[in-house]
Amino acid sequence: MKYIYLDAIGGASGDMLLGAFLDSFVPLDYFQNSIAELGLPDYQIKLEKTQRHHIAARKFSVLSSDRTPRHLKDIIQIISKSALSNFVKDQSIAVFRKLGEHEAKIHNILLEKVHFHEVGAVDSIIDIVGTFICLDYVNVDKIFTSPLPVSRGFVKASHGRLPVPAPATLALLKGYPLDYRAVEAELVTPTGAVLFTHISHGGLPLSSQFTVSQIGYGAGSKDFPEFPNLLRIWSGELLDEIEHETVIQVETNIDDMNPEIFPHLQQLLFEAGVMDVTFYPGIMKKGRQGTLISILSDVSLLDTIRNILYSQTTTIGFRYFPLHREKLPREIRKIDSPWGKIQMKVVKWQNSERWLPEYEECRRIAEKTGEPLLTVYQKIQLFLVQKQSS
Repeated sequence: MKYIYLDAIGGASGDMLLGAFLDSFVPLDYFQNSIAELGLPDYQIKLEKTQRHHIAARKFSVLSSDRTPRHLKDIIQIISKSALSNFVKDQSIAVFRKLGEHEAKIHNILLEKVHFHEVGAVDSIIDIVGTFICLDYVNVDKIFTSPLPVSRGFVKASHGRLPVPAPATLALLKGYPLDYRAVEAELVTPTGAVLFTHISHGGLPLSSQFTVSQIGYGAGSKDFPEFPNLLRIWSGELLDEIEHETVIQVETNIDDMNPEIFPHLQQLLFEAGVMDVTFYPGIMKKGRQGTLISILSDVSLLDTIRNILYSQTTTIGFRYFPLHREKLPREIRKIDSPWGKIQMKVVKWQNSERWLPEYEECRRIAEKTGEPLLTVYQKIQLFLVQKQSS
């Protein structure tokens, strides 16, 4: 399995990410041609060789006089009308939407009223969209990330002097692993925070063997004596048959909600992208019957889960904790069958493959043929046995 690891040695920002990607992973010409699809006003991209603590790196920057504060709808329009891939457009818009939701909450205004000042300028649009252009180019299976360093001090912004970490940055980092650095500087920008938390599949898997094939270094603007202000990216292959990842488990107990709400809640959570939702019946305090809601998810979805639980259920709080998970590698393959082309889940273990019919495919065939769903499962499994033995 091909992976990429983002290592925030000295901090995280959009320009540091792009410096690291363009240092080793993505050709500059490809990047510039792709960014040009946005049709942004006059700008110039600079990619300079530099050093931090005698480590060679690339400093990425965008020169532009454009500081137009844009609304979310303006940025979505710029991205949507481009000829970039659906992956780049969808992920970029999702990141800007997440930034907008946090800004709206911090300033107590409606999302459509949010002015993107710093992150709505040309350089920030290039940082965010450019990151997904690079990820689309490298095309890896998993993106792992390091803890992020936070510090103290103040930073100058359009709203005046703000504490470090900036309010939007700190809100975005809820639930994400951090470590403290005793320096007065902004080490993680809102752009760096939202990109890390949005794309991360957790830390590097524990006890896994892996190779390193490419390495890139992106430099931050400042040069600290305490540590190199660098963001490092490396990529390679995970060699273990078993995949490891760190996820979060979110739990809450409810004993005062209409049971008809639970199926709707489960659907909303799955649509939001969580991995699993389970309801456990139990006896709560004072002998009341209740339900334990257990949710398994990437840490990046914690805010989304919070919004769903508080707005769609009667809970007034929940608990969450990191969970180490392992799973067998799997993929979806299409095969020819007596029922036409059907999708199968293929699970790999110790140089063997286990083929499993996908539920949705079986249900589709059952509805089309009028046969019981159980019969369809049995026929497909028999077909697979005959196919593999022939």
